[in-house]
This record gives sequence, structure tokens and C-alpha cells, in this order.
Amino acid sequence: MLFPFLIISDLVFLGMGAVLFKESIHEQEKRATWIGFLFMLIALALMAAIIWVPMARLPLGIVFGLAAVGGIIFCIPGPQNPRALKGAIGYAVGVIERLDESFSVFVRCRGLREGSREYKTFYTANPELEEPDKERRKKGLLGKLGKIDAGYQPNSAMVHAAFEMDDFLGEYAISDPFENTPEADLDPVKATRIVKNLGKHLGAEMVGICELNEAWIYAKRGEIHFGNYEDWGKELKDLPKYAVVFITEMEREHVMSAPHTPSVVESAVNYARGAHISTILGRWFAHMGYRGIAENTRNYDVILPPLAADAGLGEVGRHGYLIAPKFGARVRIFATLTDMPLIPDKPISLGVEEFCRKCMKCADSCPSRSITTGDMTVCRGFEKWKLDEDSCFAYWARVGTDCSICMAICPYSRPDSYFHKFIRWFVAHSPAAKAVFPYIDNFIYGKRWKARKVPEWLSYPKRSEAEDYPTTLNDDHY
Repeated sequence: MLFPFLIISDLVFLGMGAVLFKESIHEQEKRATWIGFLFMLIALALMAAIIWVPMARLPLGIVFGLAAVGGIIFCIPGPQNPRALKGAIGYAVGVIERLDESFSVFVRCRGLREGSREYKTFYTANPELEEPDKERRKKGLLGKLGKIDAGYQPNSAMVHAAFEMDDFLGEYAISDPFENTPEADLDPVKATRIVKNLGKHLGAEMVGICELNEAWIYAKRGEIHFGNYEDWGKELKDLPKYAVVFITEMEREHVMSAPHTPSVVESAVNYARGAHISTILGRWFAHMGYRGIAENTRNYDVILPPLAADAGLGEVGRHGYLIAPKFGARVRIFATLTDMPLIPDKPISLGVEEFCRKCMKCADSCPSRSITTGDMTVCRGFEKWKLDEDSCFAYWARVGTDCSICMAICPYSRPDSYFHKFIRWFVAHSPAAKAVFPYIDNFIYGKRWKARKVPEWLSYPKRSEAEDYPTTLNDDHY
């Protein structure tokens, strides 16, 4: 019995190495490719020992036996994270304080007009932010767009073109029921099925529904896009009861160029896509006799990551991004609020909190050290990993893109292949996998970020051709 057990075990080991080798070549993961190749060589050497060296069979049997026991332990399911299963509100630990939108670094640096009423009001109350924000404003939102790639015009033009779509659609974010349009008498189950499939038909990858928790509504309006400055500082209230939340996937091979221009092109394209989908959904609700409010980059009433967690689309990771089941952090979140009766989804647990506690990959690779390596802290009554958005934003201005390194390096962001589906399932269900797999991932794939090649049509200048190229990253991949 020992000999067949050894042969089968070694073939399994060989197959695992071959799959890792094949997948890693496709994913441009050099370290993992070499490790997969090494596993295959070891498996072939062990096969020779099993066949030709009888005295090696017993010790190898013990080793493979222990490995089999370990595999069985990984298959033992455990309880899922009870906090995650409650949605984002599961992390509430104190008195909940809603966030004033005007405190967002984006809003401060692109929305406050120097000398205006709102400018004076904000900086009188927060004088410590005025000088740092002045310096950021001088550099622009993203500094010189695409600076890291010498402002490469084709890619920079794609960013401008895509974000212009947000401006075109943004004025139609709020859709009230059309005159003489009665509320559709539609069963909530059927209405839910229709709106989810319409969202997917329009281009959303996943669509979830939740009741809108007031905790995720901005306390006051801070971002003004269309000259309606009289709304600045107003309390946000009386929003519709339901949120149709959806995500769009960011192409992995584009994101993997981070922090270069293909990654910000992908961001801009997804923001345009999200504005398109959320606006059409809002207009559909209006034609059905209900309110529809599109939540996209030209109209945010709510904080989207916790809303997405409530809608069953994933969990929020250490880097502050939503981590979705198939796509990891490579997603953008949008929503449409409505008062049409719908059926809410339930939050899910993917093992993200437990995995992120040990992984640290995004924090260790963050060039601005904006992601904490420490424990969760209490922020506005919720326990979370708090991102230093000011230092993050400063790095964006330095390179002229939205960086995306933390999104790209996240283990959950790998392709939705059978190999990675297998690993994600174990992480979601096995306590042993949650404890061990973060370290295995770091061993196989490494913790140091290096940008990958992109399709030729999105390629950007070589390092030697770029101006003022940052030296904090290892990007000499051409």
C-alpha cells in the first residue's frame, strides 16, 4: 500500500507545481513561476527516489502522510466572521459619528475656492489643514497627469476623455418621478430581479441591494461640481430607503501596471461606466414612478465601501478597498438609491479580516506608507484600518496617477481562475487556511511590488524616456 500511496501523492505534488508554473507565467509572476518549476523538479526527483531507492519510501511516506493530514485539516470548515455577516455595521463599537464630506482630501483640494464663504468657514474651523491643502492645490489633483510616464499623451487623453463622461452625466444624478407617472405596482421580488439583471446587462459585474444605513450617509454636503455652492454645508437627509449597489471590474492586466498610466486609464474608464449605469438605473426608477439617485463620482451622498459590504458584495480590506469574491480589490463601486420596494441581500464573509491581519502585502508595498501595518483602530465609532488619505493623495500628485499599487498587489485581486477560486474557497471557510495562507502567499509571490507589462496599445515610455521619474519603486521592467 505504501508504494501506490507515494506515487499518487507525488503525482499530486507534481500537478500542483505544474498548475502554479502555468498560472504564474500567465500572470507575469516571476518568483511564483520559478517556485512552481522548482516544485516540479523536486516532485520528479522524489518520483525517482520512490521507484529506485526503496529505503527512502518510509521517510517519504511519513512526509506525505503529514501533508495529507494537513490537507484534511484545511478541509475542516469553521465559523465565518460574525462581524462581517452583519455588514459594515458589525464593526460599530461606539457612538456613530457621520462623516462630513468636506473633510475628504479630494473635496478640500478641488472644491474649496480660495476666498469663498465655504473656504473661510472650513479653514476657520480647521486652520491646521489650510497650508498643506494650498500646497496640494498648486500641484493639481493628480499633479501633472501621467508624470511618471512623462505625461504620455495617448494615455493621458484617455483619462481626460473618460472623466468627461462623468461631467456630462453628473447633472442627471437625481431623477424624480416623471409627471403623471404612477408608482408601478410591482412585486418586490420581481422588481429586485429586474433591476439586478438590468444592472448586469448595462455592464455591472455584481449587483446587490441593501437598506440604506444612515451611518453611511455624509453628514453634510462638501463636494460641489455644478456651481450649486448654496448646497455646501447642508445636511444630507431624506434619502430613499434602498440602495442598489454594483461593482465594475477593473482589467487586471491594466491595473498591474500600477502606478503607471494604464492603471489610471482603467480607473477613469470604470468611473465613466459607473456613471452611465447608475444614471440609467436612476432614470428607470423615475419612469417607474419612484425616485432614483445615482451615486457616482459627480454625486456622492453616501460612503460606498461599507454600503457595498451591506449589500453582500464583499468585505473591506486593510487598504480600504472593497474586496469582492471574484475580483478582489480590482473593482469600483457605484450605487443608485431608490424608494421602490426591493428585497435586500445579506452580507457575506470571505475571510478578509482574518487574512488581512496577517498578509500586510498592501501596507508593505505602499510607496507613501499610507496603509497601516498595525491593528484596527476606532474611527467615528467604527473599528477599521485607517488609511492616511493625505499622504496617499500626496503620492498621487507626485506620480500623476491614482497609484493603485495596493489594489494590484492584493492576493484577492488575482485572476478568477480555478486555481485561485480553490484558494479563495479555503480562505473563506477554513480557519487553518486563514492562519497559514497569508504566509504561503508571501513566500510564493513575494511582498515587493513590480509593475507588469501591459498590452501594446496601452504601453508607456521606458524609464529612460520619462522625466522626473520617482525612484521609490522598482519599475525597470522594460
